Amino acid sequence: MTKPLRIALIMQGGRDWIGGTQYIKNIILALGSLPEEVRSTFELCLITSKSLDSSLYSEIFPYLKDIYDLEVDLEPLTPSNRLRWKLIETLFKQDNPRFDALIEKNNIDFLYPSFSQCGSPKSYRSAAWIADFQHKYLPQFFTESELEWRDSSYKLTARYASSVVMSSKTAEADFQKFFPEAAHKSKVLSFKSCPPSEWYETDAQQIQKEYCLPDRFFLVSNQFWKHKNHLIVFKALKLLQEKSIYPIVVCTGHLYDRRQPDYIDTILQTLHQLDIAKQVYLLGLIPRLSQIQLMRRSLAVIQPSLFEGWSTVVEDARCLGKAIILSDIPVHLEQNPPNSLLFERNSPESLAIQIAEWWEHLSAGPDLEQEVIAKANNFNEIQAFGYRFLEIAQGSS
Repeated sequence: MTKPLRIALIMQGGRDWIGGTQYIKNIILALGSLPEEVRSTFELCLITSKSLDSSLYSEIFPYLKDIYDLEVDLEPLTPSNRLRWKLIETLFKQDNPRFDALIEKNNIDFLYPSFSQCGSPKSYRSAAWIADFQHKYLPQFFTESELEWRDSSYKLTARYASSVVMSSKTAEADFQKFFPEAAHKSKVLSFKSCPPSEWYETDAQQIQKEYCLPDRFFLVSNQFWKHKNHLIVFKALKLLQEKSIYPIVVCTGHLYDRRQPDYIDTILQTLHQLDIAKQVYLLGLIPRLSQIQLMRRSLAVIQPSLFEGWSTVVEDARCLGKAIILSDIPVHLEQNPPNSLLFERNSPESLAIQIAEWWEHLSAGPDLEQEVIAKANNFNEIQAFGYRFLEIAQGSS
């Protein structure tokens, strides 16, 4: 009998980067959606350095063979262990023998996302992940030290990783442009949202009432990072206000940007300077299920971002059959969700036209007919996503 492939995923993100956590969760759920005869060919493990949110844990636990907590499962930092690791680093050119010991002890065959800078072979294969090349196109949103760190990190990834995964063909083209010598290492894995049944079954109107929101609103679900471009939505609202059109916009997402800690002040001041504060609701980071129900209840989603590696919000809207207004960045064009309108990414006038159009014609959700269609399509998309990841893990592509 063939030994199952042991796959270990390293948890990403956290409160400051929800997208990273969603990325790993969606891989787990996509692999869990595959037929039993396929799932019997691999065992899925998770490596994490922090406790998991209870709702996240309940979603992914059924599909995991083992969970390794780095605080508990790494060998202790005793003097003898430190000496042994130092010798291994020196004699065998290993860059992280403490971590490697955990991987080898648990017979992991494939580790993701990860790469090693040491020249000596490992007992396991791995692939790195690059989310996007935002710093190359929007350097004004990064500090000098962050730009240097990103450039250095990406350069090392291109040099040492055996495979480098990107979420879009757009990001892959960037990788091949900036690192042509490593172009053969690139692989594309476009993730999909994997909705649990409760997404479709929860009372969306009740969640709307819990947050004391009006019946008709647009939803923006992005962390308040500067490149997410919330300000263009506010400017579009002001243009419409001048025409006596008063759409409501609800924003969910963490209000803090560690790169631009004063940005939320700009957001709040802009709302009042434009005199649109009564039209915009800032909810902050709310439970994932509540965010999804507000998406279902909304007239449509607005995704104004100036840069994405592959937008989770777009994939959430797709699997709910939700209408969405998108900025015209290349990744959004590549994602190409149904029921969508595009606007020029730096033009509040262009966005105002689309908002006005749908403010007049769309009704509050959920649209159950569109959800049935989207749900059927989503099942096939999730499985294709799972099979693609498995190809990468098996080293067959």
